[in-house]
Amino acid sequence: MASDEQPIVDWVNFPQNIPTISLWDALHDGDLLAIESDLLACTVTLRFDVPYVRDFHHLPEQTQFVIVVNGVRSVRSFVSVPWPGGYTIRQGMPRAQQEAAIAEYQRKCREESQSWADFERLISDGLEVSNAMLGRGSDVVALRLGLLVGGDSYVDAYIRGEGITFYIGEKQVTPEEFVALGEAYWEAFASRRKTD
Repeated sequence: MASDEQPIVDWVNFPQNIPTISLWDALHDGDLLAIESDLLACTVTLRFDVPYVRDFHHLPEQTQFVIVVNGVRSVRSFVSVPWPGGYTIRQGMPRAQQEAAIAEYQRKCREESQSWADFERLISDGLEVSNAMLGRGSDVVALRLGLLVGGDSYVDAYIRGEGITFYIGEKQVTPEEFVALGEAYWEAFASRRKTD
């Protein structure tokens, strides 16, 4: 399920011209609960709670959506210094309009680098997934997360490594299976809206 979206240009962490898959359907509006960096093992583990996807599939309440990047070679994060005008996401706003509003806001913000340790500390402020993209090449994976911090600022995080593993709870799944759980929810959501 390669994306038709424009490639993300990131000179260090997100190589150009590698196939991408959007993780938006599975993670959008979910909470990033934990970031576990193990320098010795060269891994970064990300634990998410996505209540609407979990509830739609009748998964146990403690079920987390977990991504483990292996052979980590690079981590980087940027905080966006807010543009005074902000942006608005209204209840029921179509996905394309949400993405356009966020993209316009991001275009007007100024990006500032921050340490990975500072990024990990943002967990205490609450991190909500706005965007998520996976790039996969023959010998590289790259993960980009766009996160709302405490509901009023934005941070981009990039992780580049050699491999990636996905879990729903304790069950290992493929990236496509991971995304398919979210797609099923959004398809049902769209069908309900059409009948209402």
